[in-house]
Parts: sequence; structure tokens; C-alpha cells
Amino acid sequence: MAESLNNISNNISNNENDNISEGITDKKGGTVNDCDARETVRRQFYKNRIKRDNVKLEIEDNTPQEERRRLLLEYQKKHRDETINAARGILPEVYSSKSQEEERMDVEEQPSWYHKVVRKVCKNNRMMLSEWMLDVPQDLIENWIMVPCPTGNRVRLISGRGETKAYSRKGNIHGVFPSALPGGNPNSDTHASAAIDCIWIKSRKLFYILDVLYWNQLPFTNCEAEFRLFWINNKFKETPEFRERNTDTNRYPILPSQNIDCNCDFNLALANINDELHPLDGFLFYHRKALYTFGQTPLVTWLKPFMLPEVLGVFVPSPLDKKPNDYINFEHHVEKIKTKKKCDKIKSASNLMEVESLN
Repeated sequence: MAESLNNISNNISNNENDNISEGITDKKGGTVNDCDARETVRRQFYKNRIKRDNVKLEIEDNTPQEERRRLLLEYQKKHRDETINAARGILPEVYSSKSQEEERMDVEEQPSWYHKVVRKVCKNNRMMLSEWMLDVPQDLIENWIMVPCPTGNRVRLISGRGETKAYSRKGNIHGVFPSALPGGNPNSDTHASAAIDCIWIKSRKLFYILDVLYWNQLPFTNCEAEFRLFWINNKFKETPEFRERNTDTNRYPILPSQNIDCNCDFNLALANINDELHPLDGFLFYHRKALYTFGQTPLVTWLKPFMLPEVLGVFVPSPLDKKPNDYINFEHHVEKIKTKKKCDKIKSASNLMEVESLN
């Protein structure tokens, strides 16, 4: 694992050095060389966002999910550098913010780069979101990992400057508290930082970690899901401080989720799900090679527990098989949720127009 992390760090340094030496081409076709190295890197990444699953895939919305998965994996393989640069969009913001702060430090006090990064990573379109498993992956057994998710709220924890902040999917702050994350409490290195995606269980006042974006400024968004999940489980299991509660260094426990290899006996795996994860909200299915991409991606899919028999033909023990009273079938349930979301958006837009008209 140490070699993998060192390789990640070396690749970052090599890519940045190559970018600096090549220079940037302006709109007229000329090369812009009248700026220093940091400015060159900043210009290369400025507003250089790749939309639609973070890759340039010109496909229709009605394209079958399996086909979109295939195209996305092909793109990641052929254009890995471009995908990595888009996925790790956090670090260029850190880099450019540091340089801007250094330039103006003698003139006026500027907000720290940490707070600028927090604003970037906590936008609602800066979190990886799953799709419904509309098409069962053809390589489900060979290349997918299932993660049981307890019922709770999706949040992102950002640590740094001696504190930890919990943000909702919409970027609203849920709380500020000490944690054992890098730079997450007053006793830690306040220059360190981390960003992780979690599920907050309010009734038990604890977090279950789902994914990691960066750790001590080392990016994980350019790592495949299999490595990220492996690293999370090992890191959080070997650090007892994350299980502590109401201490000066960790107020709420941060626990690793359970990973289930789809190349296993599903019936046995479902029967042996950690009791602490109940009641389950559903299951996330990660493709092993999926990079962390912002927004919805077909390489991470979602099913409710009671859908497993219908979609995957897998027996689920009680109480996982309990269905809503109005449940008809998988397609009807998904369509009903989509319709509800559309209505909520229309209602929100209508309320916003009413407020604006009053103003």
C-alpha cells in the first residue's frame, strides 16, 4: 500500500512539472509563457471542468445504463490523465489559492486557502452520486463491490485548522466539532486536512464512512474504488481514536462500512451483515475501477434491500424483505421517486419566484 501511495504522489509531481514546462496555448493559438510556473498551472485548470460524469461523453440521456458504463470505463482507460485532472479538481484550487494568498500577504490579510477549498468541495454538484441499477451489470460478479448503507443522512466531513465541519449534500453546515481526522482537532497538526463522504446516524450520533476524497492533501479521487474502499477499511480499523466518543480529539465515532465482494455467496453475505448497520437504507454497488467523479455516475448504482430478489434474484432475510405498502415493482417504484423529485423541483422554483416577486 505504501508503494501505491508513493506512486500517486510521484504521478502528481510529474504531471505538474510536465504542465509547467509545456506552457498554455491561448485562444489565438499562441503560447502563453509570460507567467511564472504557478500561474501556468492555475491557468491550465481554471474553469477547466468536464461535465457529464466528469468525462467528455457525447451520449444521449436515454442511452442504456450498461452502454454508458462501457463508454465511461473506456474513456477512463484511454484518457486517464484528463479524467484524473478533472476528478482531482480540488487540488488546483488549493494550489492557486495558496499562490494568491502569498502574493497579497504583504498588502492585506486574505481568507485562508482552507476555507476556499471547503467552499469548492461542498457544492452540491461536487459529491459522487449513484444511479438506480436499471441494468444489471454484465460483469457484476467479477468487477463489483456491494456496500450496505444504514439509514441516515449523507454528509461530507472536512477537517483542518483544528476543527471538523459536517456539510450536507447542498453544502449547508450541520455542525462543527473535533475529530481524529487530519487537522480535525486542536491537538492535531492544524496544517493537515482531509475530506471524506459519510452517512450520519442521528439516533446513534456516529458516522459511517463511504468514500475518501483527500487525506493530508493527498488526493484519492484519481484512485479506483477498489483501492479507496480497501484503504478506508484498513486506515479506520487501525486507528482506535476514530471509535472514541465525546473526547477532546474525537466527539463522534467515525466507523468504516462493510464491503461485500459480489463474487461471493450473496445469501451468506446478507445473513452476516453487521448488526450495527441495521436498519439498512439500501446497498451501493461500486465498480472496482470507478474513479471518484462528481455528480451521478453509472459506475455506482443503488438498490433498496427489498429490490434484490426482483433485480438480482437474490434471497434476502427478514426484515430486509419488507416492502412499502404501495410497492408494485421496481420500475414503478423508480418512476414514482423520479416524479416526486420533479414535483419537488417545480415547487421549489415556484416558491422562489414568489419570494422574488415580493422583493
